[in-house]
Amino acid sequence: MTLQEELQLSRLPSPGVQLALQIMLTREAVVRLQERLFESHGLTIQQYNVLRIVRGGPAKGHPVFEIERRMIYRFANVTRLVDRLEAQGLLKRTQDPQDRRVSRVVITPKGRRLMERLDGPVQELTARMTGCLSEAECLALADSLEHLRDHCYREEALHGVPGAGPVSS
Repeated sequence: MTLQEELQLSRLPSPGVQLALQIMLTREAVVRLQERLFESHGLTIQQYNVLRIVRGGPAKGHPVFEIERRMIYRFANVTRLVDRLEAQGLLKRTQDPQDRRVSRVVITPKGRRLMERLDGPVQELTARMTGCLSEAECLALADSLEHLRDHCYREEALHGVPGAGPVSS
C-alpha cells in the first residue's frame, strides 16, 4: 500500500516528510510483529530489550544506568522493567563490590534459557520481515538509516528541536 493510500493523503508532502512518515509507519509495522512474538513468550518488547542487553553484557552484569543507555526504546522505565523481570526470575541484582551504592543486573539461568528459546524465532521473524530485500539492499538501507539517525542526533545537539517550545493555550 502506498503512503498516500495508507494515510489517505490528498497530495503527497515533500520528500523529507514522506521519508519521515515512511520511517514511522515502518517502525510501527515492525514493532507489531515483534510484540506478537515476545507476548507469546510472556514478555513485552521492552523486557526483551533489557534481557538482550543484560545477556550480552559482562559476567558481572550491567548497572541499571548502563542498561538504560543501551535501550532501543528509551522511554521505558528501566528500573521497573528490571523489577518485573527479577520477579519472574529472569534477572537478578547483585551488589557491586567496588561501589555498594550500585547494583548490577545479571541474567539468571532461567532468563538465559528463555533468550535461547527466542533466538531462533527472532531470527526467523527478521528473515521474514526483510525477505523482500536482498542482503545488499538490507545493508544499504541500514547504512542510510544510520547516516540519517547520526545526522538527527547532531541536529538535536546543535539546535534542539525547532518549534518545540512550550504549548500555549
